[in-house]
Amino acid sequence: MRFIGSKSLLLPEIEKFIKSHVKNAGSLCDIFSGTSVVARYFKKDYKIISNDLLHFSYVLQKATIENNARPTYKKLIENIGLDPFVFLNNIDIDGFKFENTPFIYENYSPNLKSDRQYLTSNNALKIDCIRQTIEKWQLNELINNDEYYYLLAGLIEAIPYVSNIAGTYGAFLKHWDKRALNDLKLVELDVLTNDKNNESFNENSNELIYKISGDIIYIDPPYNSRQYAPNYHLLETVSRYDTPEISGKTGLRDYQDIKSKYCSKREVLTTFDNLIENANFKHIVVSYSTEGIMSISDIKKVLIKHGNKSTYSMKKISYRRYKHKPGAVKHDLHELLFYISKK
Repeated sequence: MRFIGSKSLLLPEIEKFIKSHVKNAGSLCDIFSGTSVVARYFKKDYKIISNDLLHFSYVLQKATIENNARPTYKKLIENIGLDPFVFLNNIDIDGFKFENTPFIYENYSPNLKSDRQYLTSNNALKIDCIRQTIEKWQLNELINNDEYYYLLAGLIEAIPYVSNIAGTYGAFLKHWDKRALNDLKLVELDVLTNDKNNESFNENSNELIYKISGDIIYIDPPYNSRQYAPNYHLLETVSRYDTPEISGKTGLRDYQDIKSKYCSKREVLTTFDNLIENANFKHIVVSYSTEGIMSISDIKKVLIKHGNKSTYSMKKISYRRYKHKPGAVKHDLHELLFYISKK
């Protein structure tokens, strides 16, 4: 999944950095998990604690971090006679009996009620059919929680492949992108078994920090003023399926209660300081961009304030080169990795 600030291309570098500073650790907390690529990557090495305030992220974590194997769906298969992925991928959208409003179809595809074109009408309707079916299966106790979250994660991961967007859901394209015309197919996510009691949370990181402890905490907060919630509102609505009040040309759901202080120049340093101060972990690793609203010196001051100064380390990783517009001067963009042991 394309995601703002995704670390998928940097995973080997992050691993080298962590293992150069930390020996014999048993657990790692990914407290701003996003699409959970970091948590999934390190699941081979540690017990994982993952967290994110966005619900769709929590679903991905439940499916791939807490699960230690792909669910079997024994009870469901006995009832429907098919693997649920086969069943849902071939669901009959024309003959489907909706028990609730097909909210995605009515609000995010072109029809009499909406001119938004995030999704084709068929794909939007299919999302509603699949989402309501998954909910019905859980209500009727044909699937357990592990199976529920794995199916829902498969739907969430499938949506970006047929979404008519440039990168995020902040806006839809005016003309149909070729991939948006493909038929939606659920994604069967890989699940690594590490035989550990991994945990996933859906909380504000600065509130969760008081409840958890461990060896390594990996901190990858939002780094600029772009809030994640409005940029991924459609995935959040599919995940929660709570028929929210929406507004504007893009159909945004209200996100005031999940705004991140890490996106605020006025609040970020105090918020970051609070997180580091209350982190009950032996090793602190911070990932941040040189585009971020906190400076290197800001981050260093906070880490040294609450950590052992002699262990402080910082590494720059060249991430990509970009141009703001044709003919503009190229700028280097680096990912910053910080380490310190906690006092």
